[in-house]
Amino acid sequence: MSNTDGEPTLRTRISTRARSTITRICRDPPPKRNDTPLNFTEGILRATPVGNGGVYSVFDEVQDQPRGSRVAQDHSDPKPTLSIQAWLLKFRNGRKENQAKSVARPHSSLAATSGQGSSGQSKGTAPRSSIGSNRRALSHLIPSGLGSILYGGGGGSRHNSTVGIDIMTVFPTEIVAQILSYLDHRSLLSCELVSRSWNSAAVSSHVWRRTFEAEYGELKGSKRYGRDWKTIFEVKTTLSRRWLKGQVNSTYLRGHSDSVYCVQFDEEKIITGSRDRTIRVWDIATGQCLRIIGASHDTRPGPNGLGYHKGSILCLQFDDRILVTGSSDHTCIVYSFPDFEPVLSLPGHRMGVLDVCFDEFHIVSCSKDTTICIWERSTGLLLNRLRGHEGPVNAVQLRGNLVASASGDANIKLWDIENGSCIRTLSGHTRGLACIQLSEDRKTVVSGGNDQSIRVWDVNSGHLRYEIRDAHKSLVRSLYLDNRNGRIVSGSYDQSVRVWDLKEGKSLLNFPRWHGSWILAARADDRRIVSASQDAQVLVLDFSRGIRGVESMFL
Repeated sequence: MSNTDGEPTLRTRISTRARSTITRICRDPPPKRNDTPLNFTEGILRATPVGNGGVYSVFDEVQDQPRGSRVAQDHSDPKPTLSIQAWLLKFRNGRKENQAKSVARPHSSLAATSGQGSSGQSKGTAPRSSIGSNRRALSHLIPSGLGSILYGGGGGSRHNSTVGIDIMTVFPTEIVAQILSYLDHRSLLSCELVSRSWNSAAVSSHVWRRTFEAEYGELKGSKRYGRDWKTIFEVKTTLSRRWLKGQVNSTYLRGHSDSVYCVQFDEEKIITGSRDRTIRVWDIATGQCLRIIGASHDTRPGPNGLGYHKGSILCLQFDDRILVTGSSDHTCIVYSFPDFEPVLSLPGHRMGVLDVCFDEFHIVSCSKDTTICIWERSTGLLLNRLRGHEGPVNAVQLRGNLVASASGDANIKLWDIENGSCIRTLSGHTRGLACIQLSEDRKTVVSGGNDQSIRVWDVNSGHLRYEIRDAHKSLVRSLYLDNRNGRIVSGSYDQSVRVWDLKEGKSLLNFPRWHGSWILAARADDRRIVSASQDAQVLVLDFSRGIRGVESMFL
């Protein structure tokens, strides 16, 4: 059609250009690329005749999609682009079947197309099973929000709503990583098997960090960036499995000449205090004793003439700057790190110091004299003395402005450290208490004592959540609360160390008679349980020995 001047109209020019473009594409199909990401959401193609001609239109039926959510197909008015797609598939596959064969064998064109994404396949046809196996790899992702993206649910002009799209070819790397970070670890492992581009995105450290934190929470005291989070996830999963099965390697540390009353450790060292009036520092990796501190070993006076303890070391706590110990000589001593020189003496109690704890500003000690002393950490000044218990205060715990104490009078008291007032008293144990733990979020108190039970309390209401009756066959001497992993570790005079589920109080592990006498202290972390006993030995139960890459988790 021409206008009055003999020039072709706009419509004619557009039609001519379209025909020439289609002819060129059919004559020179795009080259096949082995690294092209596969479109794993394509279904089995079905050819349908259009009108009375010989042209067939290709529609997509996604067989892996739930029946109720399949995209409805409109066969009465197929889109022209789908007919073009049928011709392109025919030429790109190098197949010259006639239209009757295409209708009878609709799977062949899809099998050849899906083969382009695998470098290990030839340029000809691909195995039919490739599209099925890749669908199976992603089948459990489809019910999630990712399915609507894979299936092109958003419509749009660039991608037809009936044809699935590969998010790797549509979104920037940052958005793809954000999408994958919402998957669990099983889904990520499946994504790694899809193609090279999917593997590259699924092994991203950012993706695995989000997955780790979603399943296990934040890793305490470690940097978040620049780490191999997939390896960390594997280490944590293996550790959790060993904790469930009780798979440990045991090591005994021998060197003290009498009962070991207290123990604390980190990733580098174990520090113990004993009735032999010494403090020993051990290398946690080798078990070698690195240093001995105490009056029976070194009679030299310390700086400022402070000297060392003249009685049993009954309790201790350390951080990266100081070590604080309490003794039967009625005093506490503060040592500096890393030289372990005594720098402060805290003489405020009239009887033996049974437990000690501290934070950035305060040191808290409790004694057989039934009192609790609050000291200023930097100067050693006595700030307050808390009275209220009617028996020896055997254990204290400090979290924020809250102090929890357990006494031989069978009561637990919660104190405000600022004004020294007693906030609440928790009663229920039938005999004296020996140990107590206050969770880091200050919502849970765990207590144990001479009635052989372990009780878990709600701090806000003061109500008993549950009681583990007959948790041990004798006095529950020590408790450790691992709130992040949901575990309670207990040590008893019955010579056993036990692990309990914090949520329900069920028994998880039992290590009976690994010591030859009473267990006086037990502590734990993600990797180990360390216990001290009247038999003068320290037992290290290591769940992490032999796990590849375990050190990367605790940098």
